[in-house]
Amino acid sequence: MQAISDSEATRGVGKLWAAFVHADRVFLVALLVGSLVRVWEFGTLPPGLNQDEASTGYDAYSLLHYGVDRNGFEYPVVLVSWGSGMYALAAYAAMPFIALFGLSPTAVRLPFLLAGVASIPLFFVLLRDVFDRRTARIGALLLAISPWHIMASRWALDSNLFPFVFLAATVVAVRSVSGREWLLPAACALYGVSLYAYGTAYVVVPLFLALLLGYGLFHEWWRRRLVLTGSAVFALVALPVVLFVLVNKLQWQSITTPFFSIPRLSGVPRFETMGNLNAFSGEFYGNAWENLRQGWRLLRTQDDGLRWNVLPDYGVLYWFSSVLAIVGFVVLARRALNRTPTLTFVLFAWCIAAIALTALVSVNINRANIVMFPFIFLTAVALSILWQWRSVAVALCLLYALSFASFTRTYFSDYREIAAGDFSASFGPAIEYASAQTPGAICVTRNVNMPYIFVLFYAREDPRRFAETVVYENPGAEFQSVSSFGRYTFGLDRCRDTADVVVAGNDEKGSFDAARYRAEDFERFSVLIQQ
Repeated sequence: MQAISDSEATRGVGKLWAAFVHADRVFLVALLVGSLVRVWEFGTLPPGLNQDEASTGYDAYSLLHYGVDRNGFEYPVVLVSWGSGMYALAAYAAMPFIALFGLSPTAVRLPFLLAGVASIPLFFVLLRDVFDRRTARIGALLLAISPWHIMASRWALDSNLFPFVFLAATVVAVRSVSGREWLLPAACALYGVSLYAYGTAYVVVPLFLALLLGYGLFHEWWRRRLVLTGSAVFALVALPVVLFVLVNKLQWQSITTPFFSIPRLSGVPRFETMGNLNAFSGEFYGNAWENLRQGWRLLRTQDDGLRWNVLPDYGVLYWFSSVLAIVGFVVLARRALNRTPTLTFVLFAWCIAAIALTALVSVNINRANIVMFPFIFLTAVALSILWQWRSVAVALCLLYALSFASFTRTYFSDYREIAAGDFSASFGPAIEYASAQTPGAICVTRNVNMPYIFVLFYAREDPRRFAETVVYENPGAEFQSVSSFGRYTFGLDRCRDTADVVVAGNDEKGSFDAARYRAEDFERFSVLIQQ
């Protein structure tokens, strides 16, 4: 029996090696380059931790070890978070890594790294199935060197899982047309899962599915019974999200089941405050037009001014790609709207759903992240057409290579300082050190956004203790600020003279009597200990 097992293992390794040898060489280069630039200095760049990452990570830790989020809900379909909600898929994806490696920035970011690397082969397969191998190769290379996608793969913003799940679902949906129609319900289930990744999915996914399934039925891609089955699967997966919206729109009480809970948020839901959703409002059309103008500006400039999304001069895919993406959209639309049924309609429907979103939401890059994969594949479509003019192709290849080299040099050097404030660099180690110095009162600066979440994250506080002792400054607000919980008080004006230990920003350190305090410095922050 052992000999048979060894023989089977040898054949298995041989098959894997054969698959590697016969794999597309250009795709392998894209995967290697894309993986390296996403993995290098992963976990330490961006430096520190953003407050949204800390929120997702701490709630994942809390659910893993205590079965509740920090607001006391058992396995919620949406995290209450600051009061207005954050999307739970990222927290559930982080839980296995926190279980394996403990609560740390690296563990919280690992799902995004894996999703970022996995996106490259998925993108290749999608473009190969819909277009051809040349377009797929170009698309995989563009995605591998996209500044937006590299940056999104390296930190844990909850919404950045939405494009990945939607991409995976679309790959499966396209495969279901090519002789594997039984995959359609699986694709619909994945589209349902994407609703738990980000609120913009509430608009994009139903519209996209209506276009896709309607087109597929008309052209007999699938049997009607299978479409009904897929629709039922999507509805079943989406049902908790529908109930979440109803609970918070109609002010129902929270719903608790043996498997999950549907919380009524303490603040105004984010899906209401950032959306232009009331078509009967007199301001709807004016807001929609302004949102579309803002979306067009974002397409042209590829920059929203938020340094956690893109860097100046590099954008989503370098400044010169905007014109190429527009050309690609014209080509895609002409192919998709041909009378002959074509898989290009799937990507065209993605573009239409994304454009509709920009009318309903005041966009920045993370809010409009579902637009970014279309931006890249439209650029690939245009470049594939230009490939027949070799001199143009060579010039563009050199331009992309030089731009990518410049981006990586900037990102792995200057970006550390650029991002230090947005990611509260060195604040976590200061909190850990301060918490270990005394069992008594600790006073914490408010020079970072929502400092209490960093204390919960780095001190691994018990969420039940937090719930029992927390005092909110603005209960019921969209973003609830904490003035104190347990032994921690936030705001030096409240506690600087009574606490045993103080965590202060470097610009605040000079206001303390050096003879009275011993200071430990942590780059941008200092821990002051009464002597």
